[in-house]
Amino acid sequence: MPEEGVLVVGAGILGLSAAHFLAQRGFPVLVLEREAPLLCTSDKSTECYRVFWPGEEALASLVARSLELLGPFAEAARPRPRGYLYLGEAEGLLSLAQQAPHAGPLRVHPKAATYPRVAEEGMDLLLPGSLGEAFPYLAHLKGKAGLHVRKAGWLSAHGLGMALLEALRAAGGRVVAGEFLGLEREGGRPRYARVRWGEEEALWPFAALVLAPGPGLPALLSALDLTLPVAAEPHFKAWFPDPLGLFPREAPLLIWNEPQEIFAPEEKTLFQGEATLAPLLSLLPPGAHARPEGEGFLALYNPWPQAEAPGACGPTPPPWAGEVALRGLFPILPGLRRYLGARPRVDGGYYVRTPENLPLLGPVAEGVYLLGAFSGYGVMAALGAREALARMVAGEDPPSWARGFRPSRYQDPGYRPQGAAARAQL
Repeated sequence: MPEEGVLVVGAGILGLSAAHFLAQRGFPVLVLEREAPLLCTSDKSTECYRVFWPGEEALASLVARSLELLGPFAEAARPRPRGYLYLGEAEGLLSLAQQAPHAGPLRVHPKAATYPRVAEEGMDLLLPGSLGEAFPYLAHLKGKAGLHVRKAGWLSAHGLGMALLEALRAAGGRVVAGEFLGLEREGGRPRYARVRWGEEEALWPFAALVLAPGPGLPALLSALDLTLPVAAEPHFKAWFPDPLGLFPREAPLLIWNEPQEIFAPEEKTLFQGEATLAPLLSLLPPGAHARPEGEGFLALYNPWPQAEAPGACGPTPPPWAGEVALRGLFPILPGLRRYLGARPRVDGGYYVRTPENLPLLGPVAEGVYLLGAFSGYGVMAALGAREALARMVAGEDPPSWARGFRPSRYQDPGYRPQGAAARAQL
């Protein structure tokens, strides 16, 4: 490797993961970040993971490999492998399971007696009648079914990110404050990164450049005159204290898999004049989800995110974000209505995504690699993505599942984005 080494732009969980693995492989590594490490997006979700990806075996393989690599960081990440529990009509849940044979065997349970409460992998379809027996707090969902998928659960994104940062430093890598401005070529190939250090600009030579800018990806692509179909969408999460104990502490991640209306007719009449609420007054798509967290619960429901140009590290939550997330959970846990009017803690980040919601992982020029558009699954995919990227930087063949993530796919006239991975960014 030339002495210039690898320059990684971005100290989110993806950038730190890639930098750590490259440093472990012996490359000199420098990470450039204009904000504090892990500040922008890495912990602005439910911090969940799953190998259940209906219609997208490549994403399932990516996350499965990430989980295999979690071992040295498990203590810091504190994984909670409780699974995802999708709730809705049995026919729809069965269809989802049939699209994900990679998730393991499908077990169907007319009675709860056959349901394994602890399972390493696979999918358990609890038919109407058995759902309430297995999960008594869901007994009110008469006629509904549940699909409990594993391997799945949640972990500490901050804990994992800090462990990666410490491991990077131990391997000889460094994180420095600065801003990436563009590229300079020499001999026909990108050779220098233009960077800003405080009030000064400089050229930084590199042997390989990894671009992992998180929500800054659209602006970076524009600055480099790279045309790739990405959009940034604001997403928000709300943490509610639960002094009444209305959210079961032992619950898996709970997901309402049916369309719903969250406002009563009289409320719709009251809110008709509110332009920002207008899209929320109609039938909304599936996807409201929540899980226990500390002495409360995390709730997420972003039914109609609108793309926008990130003007800062994170978007400003609208005043109704927490209440919309709470209302989205009423079909699952009606008792949560008692928290209407509560003031949750709300924060959010930008999810940068491609039309089919597959990541951009691979070269965009000689010696320049893109690691971005991991919309809603960056935490669960970071460790597997770093391994694939490191192989590319080293001139080795990446895993077969990574080939479909290359940015060059859009140059293929026959490529047709299908959008299968756009479902429920959980």
